Amino acid sequence: MARSRTTSKLISRLTGELAVTTLDFVVLSAALAGGMILYGPSGKDLYASQKTQRALKMTGLMYKKWDESAFRRAVGRAAGEGLVKRITDGFKLTGSGKKRLKELLPSYKQPKPWDEKLWLVTYDIPEDKRYIRDRFRNWLFEIGCRMIQESVWLSVKDPKPWIKDSIASMEKGNIIVSCLGKDGSIGNENLNELIYRVFELKRLNKAYKSWLQAVNQQSSKSTVLSLGFRFLSLLRQDPMFPKDLLPQDWAGNKARRIFETEIESEMGAIKIYLQK
Repeated sequence: MARSRTTSKLISRLTGELAVTTLDFVVLSAALAGGMILYGPSGKDLYASQKTQRALKMTGLMYKKWDESAFRRAVGRAAGEGLVKRITDGFKLTGSGKKRLKELLPSYKQPKPWDEKLWLVTYDIPEDKRYIRDRFRNWLFEIGCRMIQESVWLSVKDPKPWIKDSIASMEKGNIIVSCLGKDGSIGNENLNELIYRVFELKRLNKAYKSWLQAVNQQSSKSTVLSLGFRFLSLLRQDPMFPKDLLPQDWAGNKARRIFETEIESEMGAIKIYLQK
């Protein structure tokens, strides 16, 4: 168990908390090199094609501090679970691997104007269907909802179309979607206070400011790569609200500009996997 925790901490540090498992580390490494990964960090026995050299350069930054035998085992596990498959140069992401990658990376889209409505999602999924309930919760988070309390989630966009698609792929539970107008409230909180608390905007804004400071202090390509993953981890937590829902000193927009102009070009081919 201690060894597993150590591994998770190492992966978390290398990927800016975007991943914590060896399988996700393999998937991200492959994505850096355009969807392929080499078996081992040296690659001395491989031909020196441009594609191979690019793969070595980008994935080498990822696992140069990684134990080679542990990385080989992780690649073997990823192949066994169908996330990568063997090719001449090494291993390539499969359809399942790309799906796993999509779950790791954030939705990289500009926010749409707010229609001044808030939405509550409440559900009652029985305890004996815990797997379905947990899957539904994870899915709510991914589409931008946040939990107010047990089985009650908040959204700033109408979740009904996405929920309809989700229900079609899982057993139905008792799910209710209701709309709050711009003058609505819950308890003693008005909507602005509720949004600020539930979506943890204070914590996220502080994290963006810390990231911007780290960018100013970075000095090496490997540091830039780590900063890139750290930004994507923050973006994955970001509800990406329109400006009228954000604090006046919101640092997320500046962080995104810096990422796009100074960091993204060092992320190898991973940018082609970001959801535009």
